[in-house]
Amino acid sequence: MTNKSQNAGLTEDQKAFYQENGYVILTRVFSPTECQDFVTHMEELQNGRKQLEHFGQQSNYGSRTFNQHLYDPWALDFLIHPRLARPLAGCMGDEAEAIQTMHFYQGSEHPRHQDQYYLPDCMSAWIAMVDVTDTNGPLCLQPGSHRGRLITKRDVSMEFSLGETYEEQQTNRYFPAVEQVFAENGVEETELQASQGDVVLFHGRLIHGGAKVKDPGSPRHALACHYIPYHSENWDRDWPRIAFNGNRRTHFQS
Repeated sequence: MTNKSQNAGLTEDQKAFYQENGYVILTRVFSPTECQDFVTHMEELQNGRKQLEHFGQQSNYGSRTFNQHLYDPWALDFLIHPRLARPLAGCMGDEAEAIQTMHFYQGSEHPRHQDQYYLPDCMSAWIAMVDVTDTNGPLCLQPGSHRGRLITKRDVSMEFSLGETYEEQQTNRYFPAVEQVFAENGVEETELQASQGDVVLFHGRLIHGGAKVKDPGSPRHALACHYIPYHSENWDRDWPRIAFNGNRRTHFQS
């Protein structure tokens, strides 16, 4: 059963927790049937039983898809689902526009990072499509780090050494810079386990990553959705900004 409080937005306690810690867990936003139907859809795409134009995967940090909502109505429906609109607005203090999706088939073990390095002004809604435990790879978050320093591209040299790849640049310069801020913050990280249908909302400055997967190869379906405030002008991509009513715009327009 869906928690009806999510349709009405965040409670005052949830808002206070988010402001203090940079994240909040919304329980049972989506039903087991809604989640399992999407998992079946993703597995059929993965093993070729179902065909979808433009379907592909990126595997830099575990098996995942990128911006699937641009060609798959299933992913788009979750990205701009009405149950997410008011909770996101409550965190942002502004109407949210959707900008990105990544579906993870397994725990990513991604190094610690901040999403606003990649997508300025953004925040995330991370949807657990299955139960997420310490076995198949939970999220790791550093509570309160959204109130600390943000590493930006001005802090990391974007000049590539001869033969250096983007992934190597990240490993050599960006991730160490985040680790330094993590240490400066002096707060232990928290492993978040989630039940199927739960949604974790977290600030784009929050330092987070993927925990160690204790059972390598175990499935852990999760859809990471990213949003920016409607009035944000920090947008230079050619991806559309999508409102919860389905309206799209590519560049900032007041």
